[in-house]
Amino acid sequence: MKKLTELGPVFYAIAVAGFGVNQLVTQNFLTGLFPVPAGVPLRTFLMIASSLLFLLAAVGILFLGRKWLAAALAGSCFFVFFLVLHLPILLGDLKNPVLWTPPFEALMLGSGGFIIAAYYINTGAGDARWVKPLNLMGTLSQYWFAVGLVVFAVLHIKYNDYIQTLIPTWMPGHVFLSYVVIAAFLLSAFSLFTGLKLTLASGLLGVMFLLWVLLLHAPRAIGKMTMEPEWSSLFVALAVCGAAFTVCRQTQVWRGYHVQRGAFAN
Repeated sequence: MKKLTELGPVFYAIAVAGFGVNQLVTQNFLTGLFPVPAGVPLRTFLMIASSLLFLLAAVGILFLGRKWLAAALAGSCFFVFFLVLHLPILLGDLKNPVLWTPPFEALMLGSGGFIIAAYYINTGAGDARWVKPLNLMGTLSQYWFAVGLVVFAVLHIKYNDYIQTLIPTWMPGHVFLSYVVIAAFLLSAFSLFTGLKLTLASGLLGVMFLLWVLLLHAPRAIGKMTMEPEWSSLFVALAVCGAAFTVCRQTQVWRGYHVQRGAFAN
């Protein structure tokens, strides 16, 4: 399990690179995750700029020395999309269930970036000036990550019949599996909020998302090579898996908003 969770930041970086490549190949913002209106000024420029930022962040996490800075860059990009794009749309039509998934995917992806940034700055060489700010953001991000899990648990409960149709037909017990996922979301969120069994809960959460990547999203994406939403869903699941595995690497109990040097240490 230790070897697997060490790959958390790598999985996240691959997913972030995938978002950038996906946009450059399609020459468009990701339709589900980043539904930027067609009339936005400099839309093409913004699409290319965001794609290059994703690729830069991914390369930084994978290969450069200041991995914490690259992870924070990725997290910041997703938070910008959440605050500027998704939140105003969601607040304008809170009763529309279609509008709930993309904002909280972006929130969890942004949170994942800062969780990884805080992890890196405490486990390697980093700029001392950034230790406290990144620890604060990493701490808050675990809360936001948990909020996203609660939202998705509620959506899975409300639309459980539809969720069951997404489970591969060869898998038995669709109803049972759908409720296992709901329980996993809620129990993981509780663990993130309280710190109880955090290593176990986040590790199992990461394994669940990794299984989704391998058994659900990868076959669908490969079977529909030109369908951008299928690839986007795959990369979202992989990024969330990477963030969960990074939380699993932490050994200290959840400390709420109390920030100190060892709060995200290995």
